[in-house]
Amino acid sequence: MRYLFSRVHKGGRPPLRLPPFLIQTHSTATPLLWLPTDRQYRAQSSPSILSTYHTQHTRFFGSTPANMAASSEVLSQTLSSITSIKLDELQRQKDAYESAKGALLSAADKEADVRKRAETLLDGRDKLPSIRKADNPMLSAANMKRFVEQAAYDPSVSEDLLREYEETVKKELDMTSNKYRFASMYGRMVREWTASSGQDKKMSVAEGGDKADKDDFVPVGRKEMHEQRKTWEEFVFAPKETDKDAIKRYLEDVFAGSSKDCKRALAELRKSFEELQDNKDSNWSHPFTVLEVKVCILSILRSNNITGEKRSTLRDFLNNSVVLQEIADVLNMRMDARASWTWEAPVVVEQRRALNGKYRFFLDEDLLHSLLLEYIFRRWAVLVRQHFERFIKTSGVWKPDTRPMSKQDARRRQFFLDEKKPLSKVDSVAHKRENYFHDQILLDHLPERMSEVRGGYDSSDSDREEDTRDSPLTVVQGLMHRLEADILIQTHMGNELTVLRSDFQWFGPGLPHSSIFAVMEFFGFNEEWLDFFKRVLEAPLRFKEDPLDTPFGIRKRGTPISSTISDVVGESLLFCLDFAVNQKADGTPLYRLHDDMWLWGTTEKCSKAWKVVTEFSEVMGLSLNEEKTGSAIIHPKNKKVGLESSKKEETAKTSHNLPTGPVTWGLLKLNASTGHFEIDESKVDEHIDELHRQLGACQSVFDWVQAWNIYGGHFFTNFFGRPAACSGRAHVDSMLAMFARIQQKLFPDHAGGVGAYVKDMIASRFGISSIPDGYLFFPTSMGGLDLRNPFVPLFLIRDDLEKTPEEMLADYEEEEERAYRRAKERFETYEMERAENKTAGSSNRGEDSFKDLEGEPFMSYEEYTRYRELTSPRLNALYQNLLKEPKTKDVELKGDIKAALENEGDWRDMSSYDQWVVQLFFREVVDMFGGLTVVDKAALPIGLMTMLRQSRFQWQG
Repeated sequence: MRYLFSRVHKGGRPPLRLPPFLIQTHSTATPLLWLPTDRQYRAQSSPSILSTYHTQHTRFFGSTPANMAASSEVLSQTLSSITSIKLDELQRQKDAYESAKGALLSAADKEADVRKRAETLLDGRDKLPSIRKADNPMLSAANMKRFVEQAAYDPSVSEDLLREYEETVKKELDMTSNKYRFASMYGRMVREWTASSGQDKKMSVAEGGDKADKDDFVPVGRKEMHEQRKTWEEFVFAPKETDKDAIKRYLEDVFAGSSKDCKRALAELRKSFEELQDNKDSNWSHPFTVLEVKVCILSILRSNNITGEKRSTLRDFLNNSVVLQEIADVLNMRMDARASWTWEAPVVVEQRRALNGKYRFFLDEDLLHSLLLEYIFRRWAVLVRQHFERFIKTSGVWKPDTRPMSKQDARRRQFFLDEKKPLSKVDSVAHKRENYFHDQILLDHLPERMSEVRGGYDSSDSDREEDTRDSPLTVVQGLMHRLEADILIQTHMGNELTVLRSDFQWFGPGLPHSSIFAVMEFFGFNEEWLDFFKRVLEAPLRFKEDPLDTPFGIRKRGTPISSTISDVVGESLLFCLDFAVNQKADGTPLYRLHDDMWLWGTTEKCSKAWKVVTEFSEVMGLSLNEEKTGSAIIHPKNKKVGLESSKKEETAKTSHNLPTGPVTWGLLKLNASTGHFEIDESKVDEHIDELHRQLGACQSVFDWVQAWNIYGGHFFTNFFGRPAACSGRAHVDSMLAMFARIQQKLFPDHAGGVGAYVKDMIASRFGISSIPDGYLFFPTSMGGLDLRNPFVPLFLIRDDLEKTPEEMLADYEEEEERAYRRAKERFETYEMERAENKTAGSSNRGEDSFKDLEGEPFMSYEEYTRYRELTSPRLNALYQNLLKEPKTKDVELKGDIKAALENEGDWRDMSSYDQWVVQLFFREVVDMFGGLTVVDKAALPIGLMTMLRQSRFQWQG
């Protein structure tokens, strides 16, 4: 092994060495791996070699020389070459087949005898060059040969039957021609895709470069892009100084002024943070191993920060233990030297358009910086979560939301209902709600452990299998299910419910650094760590599209998007809001997912909580987002709500200082009259217009299909809200109607919707007509385009929503009334037995402590139901049933589709969606291609397509 670097280290550790196979001689160009230098490195290689490395590899790791992406480039080029060879070979096979097929048909036509023609066709069929025989799954060619032989002797085999065999073979030959034709078209579409990807950089394996817009294409949202950049720069480069002393006084009042228990718990929290910051702590002393590097890589890959070549590079690292170990060594040295860590050069800011129309500003960091910072702040994120959770679990600290049962009420329930543990909350709504809040909501944005892998709002579904925890999008939709279930239950029971939703305006870019450091100082962070956080936050920034000589700016406010340091400082600050609301608003839980806030309960409690939110915002220098801030007062179901009531509701909002806007999320708006979330057509229309522009900007069929799948399917499905029992079948039907409306508006000239439009697009570009629907919607593994049908997932679950939520509530009410009558009968029976001096069995009612209650009439229905949320297992069962998401009901495997399958195991391996699509469209596919596979996978450039699809799709504008 050859020494490439030596370390200058107090411990006198040996030089870092690389194995020979990773090193090339000076006579060759580029090494397979180059580990970046550090201030503690002293290069021992030739200066000319170092110079060559600098010039050739700076582009991969910013200012640090590296060729860690070389293997990705080689792989991409190799796949491209293989694809070209495969497609060229496919064309040669197609030409050979068509030539041989023509000769065979000519030879058969020369035969006057129908049996001879059939025999010629059957014999010649097996000799044709073919990627795969298109055998009709309903009929055996071997059997036909034997039947034709029988016809030479047996007059019962009629000429009509032989002519049928002749036509069957000819049709089968045409099926193979169809396979070649569509395989060839698939290849042409791949070439179209790769060409547009290389030129436009819309879907690129290589990084860098801007899309060259068509002359007739006006970039989407250019005005908005520049406006939002200007706003972002006004936030980020202009500091906002808040009063750190006032912040600390506010926090002292919240955390230490509530009770002695809180004051003691705060002291313990500060002490634990002090211990964590010791440099000898195992978290900070040579923490990097191969496993830790892998964890950091997986976390970065699951975020949206990096694209293109850097993403491919990190994927390659995961499978190379030698590289991972070398990276771990370098990062351990950098960890030891973090006191002198700097950015070294300006960090490039890339402005990207998200599907919601907003622009986001991502940092294109040096990968080694990214890995180091990912570990440090991920470790802090886990530690902060652990210690905040320990703090709130301390006895007497966190206030309960539900009003506890009084001892007298508990005593009466024990006597009248013979309850042994009336105060127990097991299997109650209150108990489940409390557990849900602490397990799923509180500090949700912080990882529970280092190995956690989790996507974001905009993360792709393709990586979801690697996730170890639900995405934020899944969590917020589950939260909305709980809100809707609470609305249903409370209003059905005759209670009014107030709902409030808000978030902070430009929270990430607008978070004042002075507020961040005031909170960190309050919790006991020392000067060394405060300085490190400050150096990381105050990054030098310049925009990707700006000339290189443009002066860079220093971040003076806010945090970088989709970064772990944002999670640490953001959640630390907003945890103070969680605790303030809990302490100052009678235990009201603030359902906060990062800066997205939800409150619901009585109007009085929501008003108190909202006052805390506004006070906190003012102290911390934050602004609430008026566009997303609103409230609604939901009235009991037995109360009529008219125009006058609506006016009173607005008056009630004003008198309680509640926000006056509507409660919205995604493409949904809460209807205060029904208590259900409904799709907002006006917002959908905006996205229909945007989708139309995005589809029109696509330069290839595959780009068009992917844009449709992401926007037309995935985005709308997610932001229409996931169906659940609390929203009922009516919500599914509204989604179906909205998807129909989307297609009608997008494709007004195509009655067949998206499928008909794509058929016309393919026909105009490639000259192929008579395209079966199955070719469009079948998965790529079966040779289809995998065009997603948004209706299918909804019909898969629709039948599982049999009862409306109102019917479920009515059933519960009947059961509760029956339970009350039975309890009353049991008590009256006891009273009769007691009057007759008979034993009460195992009952506790006969104890002396209940003497004062003997002779009283049984409790009223109102008293019986007063503590439902604390005592009723039936109510909890209803609550859990309302939260259930419908299960898929698979289509049955029967009839011709079963005969068309070569292997029933293939059917079981399909997803429920694919089974539905295949069952729906299989007949035309089998008729045209002789089986369920349109184009054999071996004939398709699957490798290149997979690599391209692993890149992040970049939206126009």
